[in-house]
Parts: sequence; C-alpha cells; structure tokens
Amino acid sequence: MKTIVEPSAAVLDACKKGDKAAFKTVFDMYKMYAYNLIYKITGPSSDHEDLLQETFFQIYLSLRAFEGASSFTTWFHRVVVQVCSGNLRYKLAAKRKPEGGTVNFDDMQETVSDKRESQENRLALKELVDKGLSTLNDSLRIPLVLNIYSEMDLGEIASVLNIPEGTVKSRLFSARRQMKEFIQNAG
Repeated sequence: MKTIVEPSAAVLDACKKGDKAAFKTVFDMYKMYAYNLIYKITGPSSDHEDLLQETFFQIYLSLRAFEGASSFTTWFHRVVVQVCSGNLRYKLAAKRKPEGGTVNFDDMQETVSDKRESQENRLALKELVDKGLSTLNDSLRIPLVLNIYSEMDLGEIASVLNIPEGTVKSRLFSARRQMKEFIQNAG
C-alpha cells in the first residue's frame, strides 16, 4: 500500500472523544490522498471537493464506532469507496453516467507504451487509458484503481470492499483484460 502514516492511538482516541484539533490532524494527514483517490475512482466529471467533504463528514460521524478490528487506513478506504459508490449510484439512477475515470499513468505506461514517446503521444495515451477506465463498471474500476493507485494487494482490497480475495482477483483479471482490449481496439 502507498505509504500513509497511520494516526496514533492517542489521536484516534481524542477524535472519538470529539477533539476537533485531533480530527484536524487526521484530516491534514489524509486530505490530499483522499482527494486523489476520489478523483481516480469517480473521474473528472465529479465534484471532488464535495465528495472529499462528504468523506470526512462520514468519518467524523462514524469514528466513534471505529473499533480497530482493521487498521484505520483500511477503514478509511472503506469510507472513501462507500462515498464514491453512493455518488456513482446516484449518477446512474439519474441517468448521468460519469464521463471517465483516471488511473495513475506512470503505473499503466509500462504495459501500453514505450517510455521514449513524445509528450504529445504520452498525453494521448493517458486520454486513452482514462477513456478505457470509464468503460469499466464500478465493480471492476474500483479494485483496479485501489490496486494501481493505492498499491493495495488482494487481501487489502478484499478487506476494503468486504468481498472474498478470489472475487478481487477475478475482477482485477477482468478489468485488465477489458482495458487491454479497449486499448488494442482503439489503436
């Protein structure tokens, strides 16, 4: 998993007791990571600031119920995924599909391009990958983003999404295959 510093037990205990300064510490530790993760899950068409605010609002409301059965970081990822999934469900219900998703270009670059390409070709490839991600449904896109962007392994993704590791493995395989087909057909 990407290096995210786990808040200390003392900070979490203070947050649970309503200490606003402690919660601000957690917010400051996670806000940029959360914003980037939200962007990668929901794509460029969402209001990322609103989703960031909703994420931390949900964390603030739910923190007292956090028992520590999993790490705070795993629990945090669950909240982000739930907020983003709720937003995506709302868009689908309102017949407004997200225009596209994003992916960490540097991670995908090695599988789809030569590193010596010009900046223009790299941007075109990034757009192609973003369009490919937008064709994936949530059940495939979210595990792929968590795997590539958050560098989570199967067990961590399974814990965040509350699904079996075999299901995660299957979804990652399907997502990668669909991305490969999309990129090959576009070329």
